[in-house]
Amino acid sequence: MKIWFLTRSLYPHQKGGGGQIRLGQIKFLKELGYEINIVMPNYEKDKLNIINNIIQLPLSYNIRIASYLERVGFYEDYLDKWIKEAYKYLKNRVKKEDIVFATSGGELGMIKLGSLLKKEINCKFVINFHDPLAYSIVNGYKLNNKFHVSREKQEYRYIKNSDLIVTSSKSNQKSLINKYPFLKNKILNNYFGYIEKIKLEKYKKKNKKLKIAYIGNMGNLQKPEILYDIYKYLNSNHIEIYFIGNINPNRLLKSISEDNVFFLNFMPHVELLDFMIKNIDIGFVSLTSDYLGACVPSKIYEYINLGLPILGALPNGDGKDIINDNGYGIACNYNDINELSNALNSFLDINFLNDVKQNILKDRDKWFMKNKIKEIDTLLKKGKKV
Repeated sequence: MKIWFLTRSLYPHQKGGGGQIRLGQIKFLKELGYEINIVMPNYEKDKLNIINNIIQLPLSYNIRIASYLERVGFYEDYLDKWIKEAYKYLKNRVKKEDIVFATSGGELGMIKLGSLLKKEINCKFVINFHDPLAYSIVNGYKLNNKFHVSREKQEYRYIKNSDLIVTSSKSNQKSLINKYPFLKNKILNNYFGYIEKIKLEKYKKKNKKLKIAYIGNMGNLQKPEILYDIYKYLNSNHIEIYFIGNINPNRLLKSISEDNVFFLNFMPHVELLDFMIKNIDIGFVSLTSDYLGACVPSKIYEYINLGLPILGALPNGDGKDIINDNGYGIACNYNDINELSNALNSFLDINFLNDVKQNILKDRDKWFMKNKIKEIDTLLKKGKKV
């Protein structure tokens, strides 16, 4: 029995949190004894490339044009042309006893490919939603106001014959069950967790000032400038804030020049973790859309791995619940600067900061992906269809 792992990207072929998570899944599934063939587009060369069980099938057309054709309904997904070639390649290679494991970071393509293979071969078909299908309705919300044809019929068409649907948030699980109640027993949730467990030094506050850092994308969905708004509203000289990443797309952040506000470029992952452990007291995470309540930012898992208390500016959903319900910090609505400022002020109390730190360290092991993925292992090994 093989797992055919379908993915649009895989770190380091494409950098980013999603690609790293998929690489982690593959690593730990292999450690559990699964033989895995990875199937993904080859974005760089117009040829088939196979190395170390990674099958890269050429994608040689303009993705921007294909995305527009998806938006207006000419394509079901921007990967449609690639799917046709991938299906031709796989339909005589995947066996009935195999598992097709289709991941989605918002695209439909890998789910569509997996569904076509299921229909042809009757293999086991597993969907793993890393994020909800972009521009589908999730708990009554849509990603944004940009025009995009409805995706509900497409979503239904390709998930209805799945054997198992694994979400990465309970919020998306709930949404899918509400839309497709006949699939209720097949839709389950599995939080990813962090990938590489790091060795932590014995905790002590770094210095007299409280240091809080934001890591990652600086775009409109995150709006990390919220951290600056919180800092200004609180007006405390006892706090330093750090933005780590490429601030060039963010005009507001580029215009800031203050003594207690620092900007650092992206750094290698190991170097970044070392910097955070040695210098930072709190991790900041933000998402600025109610739709995104169905997503769990990977930063939350990274901060747990680092043993860092968390300040969250988030919509209602799993991310906020993980932080607040477990006492890992304080998460407030992304629009409420007053409440967020009060929350940041709470961390100036060293006793509160230490209590939150201990809550995270106590639970840290259970968020390790090596442990979390055992839930998927149990489901995959069930003899009957889930």
